[in-house]
Amino acid sequence: MSRNAVSSCCRPPDSVSRETALHPSAAFHVKRDPLQQFLDVITDAAQRLVADKSPEALAEHVADARNSLPLLVGETGPLIDIGTGAGFPGVPLLLDRPDLSGVLLDSRARRCEHLQEVVDRCDLRDRVEVVNLRVEEYAHGTGRDAFGIAVARALAPPPVAIELCLPLLRTGGVFVIHAGTVDATELEQAAQALAGTVEQVVPVAGFVHRSQVVIRKLGPTPDQYPRRANAIAREPLVRPAD
Repeated sequence: MSRNAVSSCCRPPDSVSRETALHPSAAFHVKRDPLQQFLDVITDAAQRLVADKSPEALAEHVADARNSLPLLVGETGPLIDIGTGAGFPGVPLLLDRPDLSGVLLDSRARRCEHLQEVVDRCDLRDRVEVVNLRVEEYAHGTGRDAFGIAVARALAPPPVAIELCLPLLRTGGVFVIHAGTVDATELEQAAQALAGTVEQVVPVAGFVHRSQVVIRKLGPTPDQYPRRANAIAREPLVRPAD
């Protein structure tokens, strides 16, 4: 074989970069961290999913979601995040708990398009479903008594959130509300009306006016709950004290 022929057969093809020729592994796709994929979808989205897209603000959202993890030790799914919006707290929780299947529920179609992209990009298709329905409708249909864990953040005032979400849980299931300052007496009154009880109100470290409320479902929810939003507004389960 001639020197030119040897040189030709050993030289990388012109279409291959020098970096790839020297480091063949660079030619293969490296799978990115699913949590970073989730945050990238939020950062790159045309719609405004969060008020602040800075890395620091997004890290705070993730930390807030992960505050629920110690409260969910020993709890079994499926998990549902109600009114999830950008995907908090549900997506970080589902990424950190690969043993759980789940539903991301939101009534807004554009939010659900974003959530489906998150599910696809984070390779969650086998265990996470995006549902575009109002919670009242879902809780009177296939979602009723279907979940072991429910989570919600900024959905509604906590007594209203209890009415909307507790019907989704099976007996023995747990509902974690990411809330601000709460009245434990009002929460217990609402929980009892839905066959539940307040197990814990946990202050969030580093925040004066932030807490997590843990509600346990003790029995079947009365059939009339949850009511429509106008009925809840007209006659709330709990009337704030004057």
